[in-house]
Amino acid sequence: MQSEYRVAIVVLPNFTLLALSSVVDTLRLANRALGREAYAWTVYGLQDTVVTSSHVGIVPDRLLTGVHDDEVDIAIVCGGIGGHLYNERHLRAWLRDLDSRGAIIGAISTGIWQVARAGLLDSYRCAVHWDDLPSFSATFPLVEVRPEIFVHDRRRLTCSGGVAVIDMILYLIAVQFGIAQADSVADLLIHARIRSSDEKQRGTAGSPQATPRTVRRAVTLMERNIEATLPITAIAREIGCSTRQLERLFTEAFGMSPKRYYDGVRLRHARKLLVETDVPLSDVAVQCGYPSQAQFATRFRTAFGKPPLRYRLHAHR
Repeated sequence: MQSEYRVAIVVLPNFTLLALSSVVDTLRLANRALGREAYAWTVYGLQDTVVTSSHVGIVPDRLLTGVHDDEVDIAIVCGGIGGHLYNERHLRAWLRDLDSRGAIIGAISTGIWQVARAGLLDSYRCAVHWDDLPSFSATFPLVEVRPEIFVHDRRRLTCSGGVAVIDMILYLIAVQFGIAQADSVADLLIHARIRSSDEKQRGTAGSPQATPRTVRRAVTLMERNIEATLPITAIAREIGCSTRQLERLFTEAFGMSPKRYYDGVRLRHARKLLVETDVPLSDVAVQCGYPSQAQFATRFRTAFGKPPLRYRLHAHR
């Protein structure tokens, strides 16, 4: 068992502050529970001041530019809003160098894009936030994306984001120092139950937990069948209710029919592909279940106020 682990936390512009605090405070409490400095961490940034998605600025301990000689056992890249836009050559090179030296390479939320662009996730399983699944999967077809809250695959540790970061770090502590120590840290955090890596992300767009289970199951079927869309009658049959009952439940939950809701799921999927990938418009239409590019363009313009190509160009300015 290693006595001390050196952790590098890379914060990208607009990263989520919750991710950084969840990592640092969980490691800090691990040191307290263990009675020694088992973890030492350094925060790295791309600029002198990094502004979070909540508009709070932080000063990193070190800048990534020119860093080559730091001893690191675990590197975790923290992303947030627009994290897919960054493509930092020196960050990719640094991550590859750390990997060659045997470090654990991790990512939280959109930080996973940087690890994937470094070529360090090909043929690995990883956790991707449900909102990034369409664009990430299209951009990195060699990566096996998973719906779990976090995934540990060999020397890769990835987390979908949010409060699941705490579960991931508690899992890491359990692996490195034992479950009893992880439980002690969880108690200090008032974290009632350490969720395992095989738990699924519960958040899905438009399906809050307050909605009936029948509706949530229907939404899940819609989100899993975007390219080859299912008839509403087939969805109703699969979840064990009548089409009329499903219509009523969707009207009560969302103020719209299942068909209209399904169309919204497909169009949100299309919007992610347009903004975050270079997939041709004709392929976006097919991947979102539209029989023709013209029909897709009409539906997209009605929903978002701009035709698909103009929307993509405006987003990339």
